[in-house]
Amino acid sequence: MADIYDFFLAINLRDLPDAETAELRWHLGLGPQPAELTIPIDFSEVIVDDDGEPTTVQTPEPQLAQRGPAWKIGGALFAALEPRENGGWALTARQELHPDYYDHVEPLLEWLAARADYPYVDVDGTTKSGGAGNYVGHERWYEDSAIDRVLVIENFKLLRR
Repeated sequence: MADIYDFFLAINLRDLPDAETAELRWHLGLGPQPAELTIPIDFSEVIVDDDGEPTTVQTPEPQLAQRGPAWKIGGALFAALEPRENGGWALTARQELHPDYYDHVEPLLEWLAARADYPYVDVDGTTKSGGAGNYVGHERWYEDSAIDRVLVIENFKLLRR
């Protein structure tokens, strides 16, 4: 038995600086790894060195870069990042995620949510852009036919409902 979730994300992002776009493209498997990684993901791993001593090394890896036929969820795994007509970016990804992997994926999702572009008018009449419960994806246990959690963007936060 595998512990796999069908993870789907479709989120609109505001314009990003070139360095952030390059790092995001790397995380989606669409470009090379930048010299400097700024999204706060802990890539440390403890290994045993040649002298038998534990040492910590950094092992960065893209977080939403799976491609090809899915192993457990059916269909295809992919990630896409496309410029939107009026500025900003449209990101869509479908991945197979193991629960242990969420420690690395969560910081990227928080980073994406902070850059969400979902304009709305608040109750006080002011225009805001961080989302008001807009659907941006879902998570589904690979053996279930129903979605476990819907992902929404609200006030620049990614929430699971």
